[in-house]
Amino acid sequence: MSCEIVATPTFTKDTKKLFKKYKSIKKDILGLITQLEQDSNCGTNLGNNLFKIRVKNSAVGGKRGGYRVVYYKKINLNKIYLLTIYSKKQTENIDMKNFKNIIQNIDNS
Repeated sequence: MSCEIVATPTFTKDTKKLFKKYKSIKKDILGLITQLEQDSNCGTNLGNNLFKIRVKNSAVGGKRGGYRVVYYKKINLNKIYLLTIYSKKQTENIDMKNFKNIIQNIDNS
């Protein structure tokens, strides 16, 4: 089942930062979007419809040292919101509490 993929302003900003170092990020994100359209549950469930998924970084050569994307599924609207992307080489882990306000804004819109 296909669903609409929406990039939040935070995701767009994070992508632009990473693009300065990794020029192939656009291609890698397109691969992620295709994957999410085919299976919206392919990431690791963090609870409350929040997921994290490993994404290949073509410049580095794999998922292990690649990107991490956190996304939120709004099931009743059949939408997936891409919340953030970060490089595993630059950021080890991210605090999920940071997404509480973003998710509230999505739910209230």
